[in-house]
Amino acid sequence: MSDLIDEFFIKPILEPEYQGYNIVNTLVYGTALIAVAFFVVFPLLHKRGIKFDERFALAIMPYVILGASLRAINEFGLVPFIQKTINPLEPGFWSYTPGVWFLVFGITIFGLWLSRKIKKENYHKAFALIGAVSCALPAFICLANFTNWLAFLAPIFLTALLALLSKFFAKRFTKILENRLNLMAFSGQLLDSCATAVAVTFFSFREQHPISGAILSLSPLLFIAIKAAIVLLILYYIGKAFTNKNLADFARLFIVILGFATGLASVFKLGLA
Repeated sequence: MSDLIDEFFIKPILEPEYQGYNIVNTLVYGTALIAVAFFVVFPLLHKRGIKFDERFALAIMPYVILGASLRAINEFGLVPFIQKTINPLEPGFWSYTPGVWFLVFGITIFGLWLSRKIKKENYHKAFALIGAVSCALPAFICLANFTNWLAFLAPIFLTALLALLSKFFAKRFTKILENRLNLMAFSGQLLDSCATAVAVTFFSFREQHPISGAILSLSPLLFIAIKAAIVLLILYYIGKAFTNKNLADFARLFIVILGFATGLASVFKLGLA
C-alpha cells in the first residue's frame, strides 16, 4: 500500500520526471472533490439560504484567481521559500495540488461567512471584495514576473471568440447558452482547453492528464472541440435531470470553478513561460 501511495500520489508531487496526474490520483481526487462538493458543501450552504446564481459565480471568481496564481507561483518558484512538499507544516504544500485547493476552500468559506455577517442578504459585493483582497498579492507577483504577455492573452481572446461564436450558432438549435451560468461554465472549460492547446502546441508544456494528453497528441483543435461538446452535453443533462434549481445551479457553478481554476492557472503559467 505504501508503495502504491508513493508511486501514484507522492512522486507526482515531488519529482518533476513524474507526470503530475495519472489515472489513479485523478480518479481519487475527482471522486473526493465531487463527494465533498455535492454531499457536504451543497447541503450545508443550501440550508443557509445560499443561492448559487450568476451573482454568486461572479463573486467567487477572485478566489479562483487566488488558487490559479498560487499554483503559478509554485510552478515557477517565484517565491524562494515556497517549494513543492507533502508536509502541510510547510508553505509549499498550500500552493500546490491538492493543498492549494484546501487553502482556497478555507479562505472562500471564511470570506462567505464574513460577508454574510456584514450583510445577510446582499452579501455578494463584500464576498467579492474579500476575495479580491486575498488574491491581490499572489496575482500581482505573477503579473510582475510576466515575460510573455502575448502567450497570456492569446488563450483569453481565443476563448472569448469561440464562446461568442458558439452562443451565436447554438441559439439556432438550443437556448442552452442563453443561460448566463451555462455560458460561464462553457467559457471556463473553453479557457482551460484553449490554454492547454496553446501551451502544448507552441511552448514546451506537457499535458498532465493522460487522456487529455492522448487527444492532444492527435490534434489540439480536436481536444478543444471534444471538451466543448462534452461540457454542452453535461449542461444539457443538468438542465433536464435536476429538478432542484439551486442544485442545478450548484452543478453549473462546479463546472465554472473547475474550468476557470485550471484555465487561469494555465494562462498565468503561459505568461511566465
